[in-house]
Amino acid sequence: MKHTILLASSALLLAFTACNRQEATTPGANQVKTYSTSNVMHNAARFEGTGYSQSIPIDTANKMIGSYLSSVGYPYADTTIRSLSFNADTLRAYLNNSNIKDVKFYMAHQITWLDADMNRYGKNIGLAPGKLTLIVVGLDNDGNVVRNSANGVYEHCMPCPMNCGSGSADPYLQ
Repeated sequence: MKHTILLASSALLLAFTACNRQEATTPGANQVKTYSTSNVMHNAARFEGTGYSQSIPIDTANKMIGSYLSSVGYPYADTTIRSLSFNADTLRAYLNNSNIKDVKFYMAHQITWLDADMNRYGKNIGLAPGKLTLIVVGLDNDGNVVRNSANGVYEHCMPCPMNCGSGSADPYLQ
């Protein structure tokens, strides 16, 4: 679960930094426009470079987590998503497909919440647990979606604080 928290946090951080991009050129990029964002090179299909999907120390991760938790009022208010967990065996099986070169995490409304009321579509619900999820999508070398064996992608993250699991009451990485 700790790896999933780190992975989800990294995905969110990448999504936020992607808005600040500068155009650059990369030799051999087949004339595809390539952009640089915080040492991450990416074209229309793939990310690459020293700033992409890199390991960070636990104390750095905890500092980032702590800042987020402080921003949502934790521990005094425990009504905002602290983490989303995903079944590791499901991810391992999906990532066995060698066509997958990148994994993208999309923020989404949970379908059960969305379908419960027609007026919920497009409603800003903040970071309420039980309403948000991640959709996990594998992408090939050209940025195309790689479908799973059921001809789809994956969803159904478990939100904490509602589903923190045993031994994971501490929001920080140990």
